[in-house]
Amino acid sequence: MESLTNARDLEQIVRDGLSTLVFAFGYKTGIVEAFTKLQQPCTAEELSQKAKKKLRYIQEWIGCMVAAGIVTITDDEKYSLPSNKAQLITWGHTATAIPILSEMIPKLEEVTTLDGPKGFGYHEPFLQWLDVLRSSEALQDWNQRLLVPVMNLKQGNEFILDIGCGFGKHSREVAKLYPRSKITAIDMDQFSIDNAKKELTKSGIQNIEYLCMKGGQLPEEWAGKFDFVIIKGVLHDSYEVDEILKGIKRVLKSDGFAAAYDPAVSSFHKNVINDATAQYNLPFSLFQCLPVSSMGPSEGLGIGWGYERRKQKIEEHGFRVVQVGDKDIDTIQEGIVFQKI
Repeated sequence: MESLTNARDLEQIVRDGLSTLVFAFGYKTGIVEAFTKLQQPCTAEELSQKAKKKLRYIQEWIGCMVAAGIVTITDDEKYSLPSNKAQLITWGHTATAIPILSEMIPKLEEVTTLDGPKGFGYHEPFLQWLDVLRSSEALQDWNQRLLVPVMNLKQGNEFILDIGCGFGKHSREVAKLYPRSKITAIDMDQFSIDNAKKELTKSGIQNIEYLCMKGGQLPEEWAGKFDFVIIKGVLHDSYEVDEILKGIKRVLKSDGFAAAYDPAVSSFHKNVINDATAQYNLPFSLFQCLPVSSMGPSEGLGIGWGYERRKQKIEEHGFRVVQVGDKDIDTIQEGIVFQKI
């Protein structure tokens, strides 16, 4: 049978990967920031002085970036970094994930062997990297695009449950957006909850409670308590999806809504051909999401579990998936909104 895809130039892919690592170094060590503060085009000497780095190393870094097409050069050997600052921050920070993921290679090697352990837990440097990625501005934009339209389905969202809150940055933005709501935010990782509580104290926000708790072990006394349940970036990481969905069904009010948000990636490989969302997210899944979700009794999920299988699992638990906005519920998308039948 004829292949659905044409293989890309492997040599170029590897070269681009090496360039990304060099770019990440420049971002992490302040070279990129120094570049943006200079009048461009500038000389290597000017960048060396501004970045407070040795000239010869700056010259070599610039050479890498010119070869990759990230930095441009004039005939008189002056240099420019054409990308705007927002792009540099977004993709510069993203690039710094590469050395963090590389730290997990020994563990990943172990779990992929046939007789190795099933998985491993969250890597704290990765959680810290993820927290920086989720800037307040990005979360506010995300809320307006994806959360507010769902919250508008029901009036009087007095009690909100955030399952898998991580460092709590998103729940704090939700608390500011809905100051009259009482938000209970939980996470199974004590390191994350400790960080969330520390930041909550600094923020002065009064309508959040952070608890260290598994999403599949919600207290019995929460039955019928919540108007809305947020499950952002959780289900594909979990090894207790069935328990989480059972718990949500129990704690959700009869007229309440829940929304599960995971990367908009298909469950089927033929649908991810040349798909930028899949190309971006699946590597993170291989190194972190899949190992974490593999620590339970059943097979791991990860982002490759995908939209179609995630939607099917939600429906199997007696929920009705609700369309919000223009996208049909069978269209691969980030959010799945559902309520009890």
